[in-house]
Amino acid sequence: MENKVCESQETMILRAFESRAEGLKYLRTLPLEEKIALSKSLIVNCMEIFGDQVYVSFSGGKDSTVLSSLVCSIKPDTLHLFSDTGCEYPETVSFVEEERRRGKAIVSVHPICRDGSVWTFERVVAIYGYPLFSKAIANGIQTYRHAKTPITKQHALDYLGRMYPKALPYLDCNISDLCCEKLKKAPLKRMAKRMQMQCSIIGTLAEESQIRKRDWIYYGSNIFFQKKDNQCRPLSFWTERDIWDYIELYKIPVSDLYGQGYQRNGCMYCGFGLCMERRKFGINRFERLALTHPKQYDHMVSQWSSLFKACGIPF
Repeated sequence: MENKVCESQETMILRAFESRAEGLKYLRTLPLEEKIALSKSLIVNCMEIFGDQVYVSFSGGKDSTVLSSLVCSIKPDTLHLFSDTGCEYPETVSFVEEERRRGKAIVSVHPICRDGSVWTFERVVAIYGYPLFSKAIANGIQTYRHAKTPITKQHALDYLGRMYPKALPYLDCNISDLCCEKLKKAPLKRMAKRMQMQCSIIGTLAEESQIRKRDWIYYGSNIFFQKKDNQCRPLSFWTERDIWDYIELYKIPVSDLYGQGYQRNGCMYCGFGLCMERRKFGINRFERLALTHPKQYDHMVSQWSSLFKACGIPF
């Protein structure tokens, strides 16, 4: 009897998961104007619950710029927090300044540790490792290399062997997924807490990764009082095409970085997704950096070329 109950529960969970997955597919097919209306309703819902204690997580990229446009159409003075990690593209920093001059309420957050010391990309890499391959692989290698117990080390090895066997030759390479946590996420959360913010409005798209897709299927767009942090994710069901259509339709200014062929902004030296970029576009962001920002490229190569070579990373 107990087995039948468990089996029934598992079936219900699976059906619910499949239903939400179909729901996401449907939402993606909606016309842009309907998506805009739905996204605005999600933002309004967030503001009704948390009032002025909400902020836009603003990266200066195209997605967060569209998000900012939607939010400011409802409440123009909404706080924006921008993580200035120290290795942003110059075009990103310039664009954020332009948005500030256009009247956006933007506060820059710098990667200051709890003890008052400054985190730099170089310091993170030296202590923890370089962000290469993907977040999942880098996390597995980071866990393996810094495991405190043999059991944890073996679990990490088993995980990589099962999910990413091609990563096994790089177990002893200086790789980690902690860069974003140290330079961006943790300082941003500390600033939000200091400013008594209760909810972040984030411009992530579910189509960007399987992790984000699964997370939407489990939680939806507005995640309130379910996780450690409250989040409003009103663009989750948008596609990249929707983002560009909105930018064109409403004449939204974006960073000059996109005119140079970049698909994303983020940190200049981030090594996640390089192989996929090369397969899709014939050139990855490291190779493009050599063409568009030779000074920054030379610094990167002088510091980490041996690691790139050891890991077979084209640069």
